[in-house]
Amino acid sequence: MTDGSKDKRPYFVLTNEYPRHRKIRHLSDKAFRLHVTLLGLCNEDRNDGIISKQDLQMLGPGAGKELLKASLVHEKEPGIYQLHDYLRHQNSRKEIEELVTEKQAAGKLGGKRSAHKKWHVDRGISNPDCELCVAETG
Repeated sequence: MTDGSKDKRPYFVLTNEYPRHRKIRHLSDKAFRLHVTLLGLCNEDRNDGIISKQDLQMLGPGAGKELLKASLVHEKEPGIYQLHDYLRHQNSRKEIEELVTEKQAAGKLGGKRSAHKKWHVDRGISNPDCELCVAETG
C-alpha cells in the first residue's frame, strides 16, 4: 500500500516454512492450491476449519483425497471435514468477531474525537452534552 497503512482486508496465517512443511512439500500443485484455498474459505466463512465434501472436492476428488491422505484434513462425520490443527494456527470465529468489534469501536471513537475537535475544540466551545467536552473539563 502506498500510503503506509496496513492492509485492512481479512487474512489468515501461513508461516514462512509452510511450503516446506513435511505434510505440504510433497503435495501436488492442485492439492497445495486446494489447501490454501480451504484455509481462506474457512477464515472468510468463520467456520473454525469445518468444510463440506463439496468444498473438499472443489478442484476435483483427487486433490481432496490427497489432503486426506496427508492428514491435512480429517473426516469428522460423513460429508463433514475438519482442517487439521486449524484453530492452532488461525483465529477462531469468536476471536475474529472480537477483533471486528474492537475495530468498529475504535473507528466509532475516532469519529467522535474527530467531530469533537472540529465542532468544539477548534471553535473553543465546551458543550455539556458532549462526553468528550465533559471529560476534558472534569
